[in-house]
Amino acid sequence: MKAPNVLFLDEPTNDLDIETLNILETYIENFEGAVVTVSHDRYFLDKIASKILAFRGNGEILEHTGNYSDYINFNAEKEKQEQVKIEHKAKEDKTIKNRNKTSKLKFSYKEQKEYEEIDSVIEKVEMEISEVEDKINLASSDFVLLQELTEKKEKLDIKLSELMERWEYLNELAEKIENQ
Repeated sequence: MKAPNVLFLDEPTNDLDIETLNILETYIENFEGAVVTVSHDRYFLDKIASKILAFRGNGEILEHTGNYSDYINFNAEKEKQEQVKIEHKAKEDKTIKNRNKTSKLKFSYKEQKEYEEIDSVIEKVEMEISEVEDKINLASSDFVLLQELTEKKEKLDIKLSELMERWEYLNELAEKIENQ
């Protein structure tokens, strides 16, 4: 215990005065080993954390590289994108309902063009993801670049997911049009 290489801390900032808290933060910042801590102190986590494990319920654990503020910003952006997806889906459903009221189902000009190009767009995004993953593997020692590349990859993954959903919708629509 004189030279530990791992520290497990459970709410380490509880009941500490400012001076002791500063000593603890300095010690952890200069510590050569791994530090695993559970804390509700956001300032403390911002100061010492380089990776956040967020327990989201139902056995889901989200791993995020960066401090607590980075995690909060990422989470807010993710929720905003989910809301946009939900609104987009509702709009598409309404459009489909309105189309079903008309006699014949067919692609709009925009959908036809999108249907013809979506495979190449998906392929391009997959190639971008692959390139970013290669860069991530090469940048393992540059934390700032690694964070930027990780965020770029997460955005590309979300974009690919949206494209795949759109591809599925367009193919189902094409099948319905064919079967009329």
